[in-house]
Amino acid sequence: MNFRPLLQQKSVNTLYIVLTLFPLLCIIYHLKDTFLDDSYITLTYSKHLFYEGQPLYNTADTIHGNGQTSVLWMLIESLFFYLKSVNPIYLNKLLSLLFSLIIFTSLFVSFKKQKFLPTKFFILLFSVFYSYWSALNVSHGLETLLFAATLLLFLQHRSKSITYLLAFLLPFIRPEAIVITFFYIFDTKLFSKYFFWRLLIVLSSIFTYILYLWFFYDFLIPLPLLLKNTQEFSAVRIRNFIIMIAIFSPIFFYCLKNYKTKFFFYLPLFFFIVYYSFFIDEVMNFFGRYQYPLFIYFVYFLQDEKVKITAHKITDSTLYILSSIGIYQYYNFINNHKNFYENTYSAGLKNGPVYLGTYLKQRSIQENQKLKIINSDAGAIAYFSECYLYDTWGLNNATLLQTKKNRNWTAYIAYLKNISPHYIILISKESHTFVPKLDFEDKIYKHFKLKDKSPELIRKFDNNYYYFLYKVYD
Repeated sequence: MNFRPLLQQKSVNTLYIVLTLFPLLCIIYHLKDTFLDDSYITLTYSKHLFYEGQPLYNTADTIHGNGQTSVLWMLIESLFFYLKSVNPIYLNKLLSLLFSLIIFTSLFVSFKKQKFLPTKFFILLFSVFYSYWSALNVSHGLETLLFAATLLLFLQHRSKSITYLLAFLLPFIRPEAIVITFFYIFDTKLFSKYFFWRLLIVLSSIFTYILYLWFFYDFLIPLPLLLKNTQEFSAVRIRNFIIMIAIFSPIFFYCLKNYKTKFFFYLPLFFFIVYYSFFIDEVMNFFGRYQYPLFIYFVYFLQDEKVKITAHKITDSTLYILSSIGIYQYYNFINNHKNFYENTYSAGLKNGPVYLGTYLKQRSIQENQKLKIINSDAGAIAYFSECYLYDTWGLNNATLLQTKKNRNWTAYIAYLKNISPHYIILISKESHTFVPKLDFEDKIYKHFKLKDKSPELIRKFDNNYYYFLYKVYD
């Protein structure tokens, strides 16, 4: 018996495992202490839920809105606080790593069973790229990996009963997943028992989500959806859209060929490619975290579809080459994020918001009161200070978001004045004198006459981003 082919296959499989897991584990370890400021927002909600029984950002506020989008991720993170001796950041990343392994198990199965060499090579290339990208999305600490792994299970087990549970949970991970579950209703025979079961589950999920918002908040629309919505058709966005089209070209052609059975299945993918390309603020899109779960459709495609796209191997190979070129271009995009994240952002977050949060907690203890603080960078400062933070962006404050979007600056300033804040933190372009970086902070600076005050602290984020801490009221 000739064992050489079997040994060769084992060697190839081992090489695949090494090439995919090595970047994943190395980058996660290298960035183990880094965390996105937005991730501290979710941790703040989780902490308040655990200790005070309310999933709120500022428990002292009178009108509450939901400033974090993942209810399920917040609930999971609240359990971290049972383990008081373990850093929640490490638990967060460990859990995301486990979710990523679900994804790479699926890719490994695809790689093993694939016989057509160009497709097999593409799966390896895609897996290495996705491993690198996964590590970055683990490092920022948001719900991205939970959403991606749940979506993969939802797609793979679409005809099984477990899908009903997953369809119910998806909007609690990302509210826009309602789009996915909506098309899920129609991806079966109309008015069959399966259609009505799906309709019941999706409506139950939406009703439960609205009930949750109604019970805890005064504003029923998640605030990030209002803050992040935009409409931009710049050259950069159009270029990124074209890159996404190139990456998913094999699925597009496959879907066109099988539109009668695959239209509703892949329609959410096409919808979100357009939505995330042109209608959501890129400032919040660290490491392309919105686009990352969309690539789960590719993971599913490579394992569960008959990936013979057309009847011609040359055409299939050409499409995979086009997709590979798009992946390379997208790799450059997220690699620029990585360089900024590890060289500038992480150090700036530690030197700025983390330091300020720790400092304000000490001041709060010294003054024997929970301080009221006006601030725009709403994550780490709120989490570490454990004070009452009033988010001037409006991401976690419904009143400020509404007045800011309506440009009702009289009501905006009046609300802040009524707070009687102990401290105000503003962002300056320069370190020696306050030069406002944000238009609404300029209004705050002038109204509270901070020109007449010396900042208690100045902390650097980067060369064009400084935190000025002013003490206002005792």
